[in-house]
Amino acid sequence: MKYEIEQALRVKSLAIDVMEELMKEDRKYSVQELKQLSELFSRCICDLVNVYSNISEDHEMTLKGTVIKAKIGYNLMKAEVVEKE
Repeated sequence: MKYEIEQALRVKSLAIDVMEELMKEDRKYSVQELKQLSELFSRCICDLVNVYSNISEDHEMTLKGTVIKAKIGYNLMKAEVVEKE
C-alpha cells in the first residue's frame, strides 16, 4: 500500500502544480489546452478510483500510467508557457 500512497501523492503534487499555473493571471489558455488538461486529469481521477476501489487488477501498472498522465498534463502546460516566451 505504501507504493500506492506515494504514487497518489505524486499525482496530487502534479495536480497542485497545474492549479498554480492555471491561477497565474499573466497567462491565457486556449479551449483546446484546457480540454486536454481536463481529459488527462479526469482520467487520473478514474484511475485512482479504480485502484482504491479494487476495480483495477494491476495496481502498480495503473498507478504508473496515472502518474504518466499527470506528468503529461503538467508538461503540456509548461511547454505552452515556454513556447509563448
